[in-house]
Parts: sequence; structure tokens; C-alpha cells
Amino acid sequence: MTATRILVVEDEQIVAEDLKMTLETLGYEVAGIASRGETAVELAESESPDLILMDIMLAGAMDGISAASEIRALFNIPVIYVTAYADSNLLERAKQTEPFGYIVKPFNEREVQSNIEIALFKHHMELELKKRDAILMALGFGMEWFLRQLSESHQITLRDEGGRGGYDFMPILEQIGVAMEIDRIALLRISPKGANRDMFVLVNEWTAPGIEPILGESGEIPHSAEALGLSESIQELHGGTPASCSTGSDSGGQNIWSRYSIQTAFALPVFVSDQFWGTAIFCNRTERTYLDEEIEAMKIAANIVGGAMSLYISTEERHSPGADPVPG
Repeated sequence: MTATRILVVEDEQIVAEDLKMTLETLGYEVAGIASRGETAVELAESESPDLILMDIMLAGAMDGISAASEIRALFNIPVIYVTAYADSNLLERAKQTEPFGYIVKPFNEREVQSNIEIALFKHHMELELKKRDAILMALGFGMEWFLRQLSESHQITLRDEGGRGGYDFMPILEQIGVAMEIDRIALLRISPKGANRDMFVLVNEWTAPGIEPILGESGEIPHSAEALGLSESIQELHGGTPASCSTGSDSGGQNIWSRYSIQTAFALPVFVSDQFWGTAIFCNRTERTYLDEEIEAMKIAANIVGGAMSLYISTEERHSPGADPVPG
């Protein structure tokens, strides 16, 4: 397990070295030592520590409170103040920066450790709450998109993706991808009737900035369940059960996720008019265990896609009787 990295900001060298020794004794990694507020802001950006121990009284134009305020605004790194002062006006000003704790000089190991662990827990919970709020907002956006189209025209309009045979689900995929900190969401449909039902075609995808899209390379090229890492769980997926995808390269280099450095891929079934239509696969480049509420959010996103497809196909059938509205 990676050690927690802590930046020490203290202009008294003896105190700074004492803090460094204490932190290392407790099993933490010291990401750096700064004696000025300006340096602390620079190290916060370059070192990305998990937490900062900040002396309130620093020499120079930027004291500890000003430095903490800027770091909080720019990098959202939790700060614990280290101080020998109990001046009420100073503490009132420090409160405005929303610190995660106070350590009073002279300090002891137990006090330092307890403050750090509590601060890390509080920061983790704060981030989780923000993520959950973002996920709920993203799902709300998807439902709003769905209902707005339905209320305006009593049908769902899905723009074709520039001749690539796909559907424009970006209003749903992008919002949920950003909220859940996903690197890639791939939407795949099964091959047309009469073909191998374990073959899928990629029809739409969203990728985080800087990530190479699969569509740009393969377009309408089919991908087998084996290439998608679903060979052992394809039946469960057809039956409506979400499934983890194998991301290893043990299939002669055919695994599509390994080619794109994906470490975690989780597939959600998409049903259209109660029939298995395809899958939405949520991917990350790091190993990740999705929480139950995150999986529920994925299910809702997949259901929105399936519901939109159901209404879209119904509309197409009314306008073109006998035609197959599914591209392929």
C-alpha cells in the first residue's frame, strides 16, 4: 500500500526537521519541506501531496493562512495548521480556509497521527459526497434529456454519428463519465439477427480528454465476446446481470481492453423493448472496485439508453414499416 505523502510547511528549521522525523516514524512519506507560503503553493502543485501540515505564522509576504487558502482553492488538498498561537482573531481568520485540524506546538506523535488520520478520513468522505452529488446530477441530466425530447415531439431523436452507424448518446455518456471519473464508456450492440449473437459492434463511445477513441480506429468492425473479455460471462449478460470484463492479454493479444491500457472494465446489459440489445461498458485505466451505488448509477444510465432506443425504434417503425431501424 502506498504511504500517505505529506508536505511540511514550517519556517523554523528545527521544528520542520522534528516534524519530518515524527512523520517518518509514523510511516508517512514527507513530500517536501517549505519555509515560505509561496514555496508551499508551488510544491502543492508539483508534488500533489495527500495532506499539508501548515505553520500559520510564516515569514514573507504570504503567511500560512494565505497559502492554505490558495492551495484549497487551486488543488483541494487538506490542510492541518500547526501553531503555537491561540490568538482568537488569528484562529477566526484561519477558520475561513476550512482547515481539517489544528496541531498545537509543542506536539507529540499521538496528536500528530490522530489529526492526520481524522483529516484524511474527512477529506475522503468529502470527496465521496461530492462524487455522489455529481453522479445524481448526471443521471438527472440524462433523464431530463430523455423527457425533454419525449415531451416536445413524443419521440426520441438520435442523430447518426457522422456515417459511422452509431447513435448520439453523448448527452448521457459524457455526464455520467465525468461524474464517476470514468476514462471510457463504450456502447456496443449485438450483431443483426442471423449472425453470431456473441459478436458486438461499437456504435457510440465517450472518452475522457487525451484518451484515444476506439471508434476512430475500428468503426463498424465487430468485436467478439472473447475480445471484450466477456467469454465467461456472456450468458449472464444476456440474462440481465452486470459482468466484469477480463482485461488481460491472455487471448493472443486479442483483448481490446489490454490494447488500450484498460485495467478495469464493467459491462451493463442494455435491453430494448425487453430484448437484449447490447452492452454499455465502463472502463478505467487503473484497477478499481466500483461501489454498489456506482453500479446502480451505471444501471440507470444503461436503462436510459435502452429506453431511448425503444422509443426511437418504435418511431422509426411507424415512419418506415418493415424497415430495420437498427444500423448494421
